[in-house]
Amino acid sequence: MPKDYIGVFILGAAIVLSIIGMATYYLVKSLKRAKEIGMSSATVKNAVKSSAIFSILPSIPIVIGVGVMMSYLGLSIPWIRLTVIGALQYELLAMDQVGITKVIPTAELIGTAAIIMTFSIVAGPIFNIVAFKKLQHKLVDLEKNNKRLLDTITGALLGGILAGLASHIIIGAFFTGNTSSEDGINTATNGYITLITLAISMATMAVCGLLITKLKWTKLENYALPITILVAMGAAYALTFAF
Repeated sequence: MPKDYIGVFILGAAIVLSIIGMATYYLVKSLKRAKEIGMSSATVKNAVKSSAIFSILPSIPIVIGVGVMMSYLGLSIPWIRLTVIGALQYELLAMDQVGITKVIPTAELIGTAAIIMTFSIVAGPIFNIVAFKKLQHKLVDLEKNNKRLLDTITGALLGGILAGLASHIIIGAFFTGNTSSEDGINTATNGYITLITLAISMATMAVCGLLITKLKWTKLENYALPITILVAMGAAYALTFAF
């Protein structure tokens, strides 16, 4: 399978057009509903502005991720993976598992990496189709009857995700030895950079949280995540020169 086979581009275009179509459909319905219930134009504009910020700024790392993956998988596959529900850290793990980052990519390696990336993520959409409505009703009931328990459950789930990602980062920093990749970059150094970047991003979000809760900078709520992303990106870039 060539990296940029025309069929894969057509598939990617169909996916992107579907997403744009759904977004447009729900935007029109939302604006119509807001008008029906008498929502003020200022509130609507604020919601649109916040959504735009949350969409555009977090997309910057995604565009960078597409650029990173292009050298191994071409343009079409990263475009499909990172446009919808893919995440760069998971895609890179899949690429590493098949060894595609260490050798000249072949059709077999590219196909294997694409299968791992695709099939492993299908479980989420299937679960949502089959069980999300029932789960959503139960979560609404739980929020009404025992919000503290719901917060505990969601916090535990988020903590589990963070622990999984953090453990991978820590192992990369402290237990990879002094091996070097083909481009001469020490793998432990990569781990240190990632670990320090994680600490900086956590500290940035914590500062934003304190400013919101203690100083009542409520307008910062819409900008905390984008600010954290930009600070983390700048820190990672600076650290590559420092190391």
